Amino acid sequence: MKQVFVDQICDVNSRIVLNEKEAHHLFDVLRIQKKEIVRVVGANQRVYLAHPCNKPYLEIFSEIEVLNEKKDITLCVSLIKQDKFEWMLQKACELNVTRIVPFESRYSVVHIDSQKVEKKMNRWSQILLSSCKQCNRNDLVELCNIQKIENLHEFQSECNLVAYEKENQSKHISKFLKNNPKSITICIGPEGGFDEAEIDILNDDHFQCVSLGKSILRAETASLYCLAAIDYQRALEEEKE
Repeated sequence: MKQVFVDQICDVNSRIVLNEKEAHHLFDVLRIQKKEIVRVVGANQRVYLAHPCNKPYLEIFSEIEVLNEKKDITLCVSLIKQDKFEWMLQKACELNVTRIVPFESRYSVVHIDSQKVEKKMNRWSQILLSSCKQCNRNDLVELCNIQKIENLHEFQSECNLVAYEKENQSKHISKFLKNNPKSITICIGPEGGFDEAEIDILNDDHFQCVSLGKSILRAETASLYCLAAIDYQRALEEEKE
């Protein structure tokens, strides 16, 4: 089922108008038919079903009840190679990340020219929007501006972790998730790992180093490992209830 996000407050039996870009994609590119059903997420994150009318209109005929019990998860990720970073954005969205905070690190192989930052951010935002539609999320992933590592404390949560390949395996991330924190911030370094001075900065800002097991993971894999671990712990807690 195709999905769209709209900035309007929706209601059953009302007609909504899509913006030019969304209407073009739905009616001209996907060639949606009037008998099809579109899933619509309104400005208040309520979810509806609609039939296409004449471009650019949709006619809402029903509201569906959805549960929104996801944790508040902030993923701070160092800049990595473009294809890996964009793949990570897609999969992080599917694994229920709340916001993504890109940051610069000493060993990052990617450094974005200041004149190209806006273009990059727009591309990343579009990737996240498309992924949110694809996996039927009821909310959009928040994409923050590129940060310095010294500023990551501004994005702290109830539980603040940094994945560090040199950390003792006795401090596996699973042990820090057992308390079922309502909000989590996890920091992931670049291809070359964190510099020790960067770890000191994060530790001083009350981030706790955690292990992700015996294997050395790629940066994009480490991000998804953490998100999957968080989602697994959430599922365990729901079973207890």
